[in-house]
Amino acid sequence: MPFVPDEEWEIIRQKLARIEELEKRVSELETLLRKFDNAHTPSSMQGVHVSKIGGNKSRGEPGRKDGHEGVSRKTPEDIHEKIGLKLEVCPCCGGKVKQRKNLRRRVVTTIVPGTVKNTEYELQRAYCENCKKLVEPVVPSALPNTPFGLELALYVAFLSMLGITLSKIRTILLHDYSLALSKGTIANMLEKTANFLGADYEKLREELLEQRDVFGDETSHPIHGKNGWLWSFVSEKVAYLTVRKSRGQKVANKILKGYTGILHSDFWSAYNKLDCDKQKCLAHLLRELKHLKRKTQSKELKRYCSSLLKLLDYARNENRHSKEFREFCEQRLQKILDAGYADKDCLRLNKRLQRHAREIFLFAEKETEITNNRAERSLRPMVIKRKNTYGSYSLEGAQAHAVLASFYQTSQLQKIDFEEYMKELIHEKLNPTGS
Repeated sequence: MPFVPDEEWEIIRQKLARIEELEKRVSELETLLRKFDNAHTPSSMQGVHVSKIGGNKSRGEPGRKDGHEGVSRKTPEDIHEKIGLKLEVCPCCGGKVKQRKNLRRRVVTTIVPGTVKNTEYELQRAYCENCKKLVEPVVPSALPNTPFGLELALYVAFLSMLGITLSKIRTILLHDYSLALSKGTIANMLEKTANFLGADYEKLREELLEQRDVFGDETSHPIHGKNGWLWSFVSEKVAYLTVRKSRGQKVANKILKGYTGILHSDFWSAYNKLDCDKQKCLAHLLRELKHLKRKTQSKELKRYCSSLLKLLDYARNENRHSKEFREFCEQRLQKILDAGYADKDCLRLNKRLQRHAREIFLFAEKETEITNNRAERSLRPMVIKRKNTYGSYSLEGAQAHAVLASFYQTSQLQKIDFEEYMKELIHEKLNPTGS
């Protein structure tokens, strides 16, 4: 070994220490990068879209293609008022004009500013010999013990479902109806409306349990600075949303107790103990496999991802539905999982897929959807409102919004008017005897 002076050894030691420091920094930056560049990063956190930096554009030019006829709004058939206009002088030069027999018709659609209507009810009390108490008539157009009519309460609920904040609802009521209400009053109105429908809200859950397919998902929902969780369970005809302090399996077990259909969800462990058929969301899995295959330098991980992607594509494209085909796909999956792996991402994915091996190819036996996209779409309006409001002031307020969102989304799924749907439910509860 050649002789190395002490001065050069010192320089080497300094460079090795610097290399160790830089490697540590690179590891920290890679960990930070994974938060913003992974298979589950939302588009809002991805910065510049890939199409702007050399990727393929998925959208064409805006507007209709050449050769297609244009479409304009049709003239309304209902005319509420007719007004005739005549000129005495020219609007351009002010000179005299001669009237012609021909007329041009122009229909203008506008809105009429809203008005507030105050109604005083005289309630004649009576004594019921059967109930042994004083009773009085039910006000048909207002919730019990509230100073606001049903139309106003449901209009406020509708605005809230559109993602409009309390302060903006207050501004709308003041601008359009000259009705001054505080944010607290509006929040209280929403809570009372939701609380009045408690029994019907539970019926939604019971109706949900009768559906063949239920799609579940959850997202964070801050409650006065502390974290809470918004859960969504959606079927073809029913939506059920709720806000809880926990994201654990007790919530899923309680809501879906007794469910025997097919649950579509991501790989979150809260759904593991449910005793029903499960189809895990393949969109989540495919996205992660494609991301890892594109980003990794590990040949072993690339082969692993390629094998799984080929199997999943094969199962989807075959479009066969039988117990034998499902077993065949699961055997192919198990063969991939049983091979020995050293890469940490391979081991991580292997552990997950071993746990859910019977929940990947349910669609190969029973014709059903392969994602939980319905649940994710049902959460989107609430996520947008969360971004605007930074969450809720109280658990009661958050739950009230979830209850109303359940009825709103159910009405959308069933293609019925939200306010009419709510009026029907409330009128039945206001006057259960039909008197």
